[in-house]
Amino acid sequence: MNHVIPFTPAAADLPVKAKGAAADSPPSANNGTVPQAPDFTRSLLSADMLASKDLPQRRPLLGSWLREGDLGYLFAPRGHGKTWLAMIISNAVAEGSALGSWSKGEGSRPVFYFDAEMNLPDVQDRANKIGILSQNFHWLSNEHLYMEQAISVNIANPAHQAGLSAMLPDGSLFVIDNLSTSQNGMRENENDDFDKIKDWLLSLRRRGITVMIIHHAGRNGEMRGGSRREDPAHWILSLKDASEDGARCKQFITSFSKCRNCQGREAQPLRWTLLDEGARISITCEAFNGTDALLAHIRDGVGSASDLAEMLNVKCSTISKWAKKLMTAGLVRKKGRDYEAVETP
Repeated sequence: MNHVIPFTPAAADLPVKAKGAAADSPPSANNGTVPQAPDFTRSLLSADMLASKDLPQRRPLLGSWLREGDLGYLFAPRGHGKTWLAMIISNAVAEGSALGSWSKGEGSRPVFYFDAEMNLPDVQDRANKIGILSQNFHWLSNEHLYMEQAISVNIANPAHQAGLSAMLPDGSLFVIDNLSTSQNGMRENENDDFDKIKDWLLSLRRRGITVMIIHHAGRNGEMRGGSRREDPAHWILSLKDASEDGARCKQFITSFSKCRNCQGREAQPLRWTLLDEGARISITCEAFNGTDALLAHIRDGVGSASDLAEMLNVKCSTISKWAKKLMTAGLVRKKGRDYEAVETP
């Protein structure tokens, strides 16, 4: 039998009635009526109630890392390829197809891609090169919106939030590209300013709407701005450029700095190659590990063996083995207990 334990306040916690106050007179503060306290006890769940509650599972949209109702971030420095990857991921969700080592989700989903930065011809060119043709894919371009209605979306505006909520069907994927250009009035480094969109984002989650926010990296390589916005995120995916000068292809490395939904192989770093073949691009993806991956992370300033092992999803003994090869080649040296890259002339 399920039991809800009633909450009875201690006598010391009860409000003290002022002298001469009527028995049914409500307490007041600042000459106004204090709002009635909500009865939270009505929604308490005992341990056995939660254990036996029949709850729908959040279905995967792509791999095991992207699920229904997620809030996540994809971030990188300018020009590293985050918009390319965001469009490619969105297309896979719209088609219900696999992408690289990420398996296909449980069916296709409606996708609404809000572009707040690029010129519409550039959006069109990238969509054509990727091959975005699904009827599930919908574009909301600030440039097109301004040409049509002389307005631009501001996700920090409550009226615009209501309009976007009405546009999005339950269970869809909503991409915001990018956080800086999609809003006015939110100071990037002020944590409290995130409250202007936090409740709205949570309301989308309750409808099973997945939100992917594209954002910029700061000079330290981490996501720019206040850290509080990261707290409700299910995952944070970073992207680093790995392209060679003069090459016909775009290369970048993706890795998760946070992933609640998966571990192990699904969360491993990946190397992506986008080869421009004229009218279209071809996309290849492979696991990013071994000595090349280790050297790249050490050159990025990661020196701790335990940190490197976590990033590459291997044991510390494997890091030591790879590092010995790099030290023999004169590319890495030990500094105390950490590793550092040797500068090449």
